[in-house]
Amino acid sequence: MKTEQELQPVWIQELASSPFNEPMFTEEMKSSVLNNAANGSLRTGRKKRRSPTRLRIMAASVFMLLLIVAAWGWRESPVIQQLIPIKGWGNTADWAPRSVYTEDGVDKLQAFPGGDYAAGSPAGVWWNLLTPIQDLEGKSIRISAVHRDTGNTLEELAETKITSDMAYNDFTQVSSRFALPLSGLWRFDVMVDQEKYGDIVVDVPDSSWEPSPSFVSAASEDPVDPPTEMTGIEGRLGFIDPGFIAGQPNKYMWHFWGRDEELTGDLHITAVKRNTSEVIDVFKARISPYPHNGADAAIPTSMSLPSPGLWRIMVSINGQLFDSVIVEVDKPQD
Repeated sequence: MKTEQELQPVWIQELASSPFNEPMFTEEMKSSVLNNAANGSLRTGRKKRRSPTRLRIMAASVFMLLLIVAAWGWRESPVIQQLIPIKGWGNTADWAPRSVYTEDGVDKLQAFPGGDYAAGSPAGVWWNLLTPIQDLEGKSIRISAVHRDTGNTLEELAETKITSDMAYNDFTQVSSRFALPLSGLWRFDVMVDQEKYGDIVVDVPDSSWEPSPSFVSAASEDPVDPPTEMTGIEGRLGFIDPGFIAGQPNKYMWHFWGRDEELTGDLHITAVKRNTSEVIDVFKARISPYPHNGADAAIPTSMSLPSPGLWRIMVSINGQLFDSVIVEVDKPQD
């Protein structure tokens, strides 16, 4: 007859044993801690012996600290990781990268990002809903995304009506920009008529942190506008760059190239510093086509970045990432 412990699920039994090959806090460690505490009772120079009570307090404090470290090590156990919530939502099993969503053993949703997609740049993605258009036409689709490590959310695809031109062979195909501000794991929830259709998890790599190059824009047809040097991506976006000094606002004239519908709406400039995941607001305004310096749209802005180092400045229009520029921010002079 099996004991009560043997009848327990495997994951509960694993909790009862240490995930380490040896005890995290051995008798040898305990002796070492006590010896170190005792040896530390003599100061260099004037030798003054600590009181026994103080020694016991020091030894107990170090002992408790090591116990906390030992307990924290349990988080490395795969079983424990399955039970610990992640800041985004769900547990580690929910965040395994996957480009295919399966339900009851049948593929239901596929995602195919374009090119060498990376944080900070739009790459485009095809979403294949493996359901015939006859079953989906007239319904609405919406796609949202959440970043695992920060919990940041964004709208990948605003609510859109599914139409007959989205038919592709025996399934339905929808596209979106696939422009993510941060590297790491992103989970995309696909909703059809407010009900979950499926989800995809993508591990987005970081893009290069090489400062963006300078380029000279072509002169516009207006002879008053001579060629202008800018920092950014030629033919996409750039700004006249007076440089950045941490904490000091300055004026920057942004220029954009694109279709009128791309360049009309709410402009939102954000930034993230290298090796961090906090996205900060930099500037907000309305933008509309306004040819200037050879660009299709231009707008004056005031920007400030709080600390020195490399920053990715990201430009979004109507909630969609348009593109980004890498700049180096200098320290203020004393």
